[in-house]
Amino acid sequence: MAPSRTELMQFKVTLEEKKLIEKTAKKQGGSVSDYVRSAVLMDMILEGEVGAMKIVVNTIGRKAVQLLRKRADHFADLGAEATDSQ
Repeated sequence: MAPSRTELMQFKVTLEEKKLIEKTAKKQGGSVSDYVRSAVLMDMILEGEVGAMKIVVNTIGRKAVQLLRKRADHFADLGAEATDSQ
C-alpha cells in the first residue's frame, strides 16, 4: 500500500505555465499533482539525489506488482473461459 500523502505544497505559476502543465498532465493520463511530483522527483534523480531514487523505485515496484496481478488475473480468466468452452 502506498504511503498516504498528507503534506501540502503550493507554488505560483503564470497562466501560460498552468495551461501547459495541465495539458501535459492530461496527455499523460494523470493528475497535475502526479505530473508535478514526478517531474520534480526526476529532476532530483538527475541531480543524484538518492532519496528521490528510492521513492521512485518503491513506486515503480508497487505499480509493477499491480500490473502483474492484473495480467495474471486476465490470463486466469482466459484459461477459465477456455476450460468452460471444452
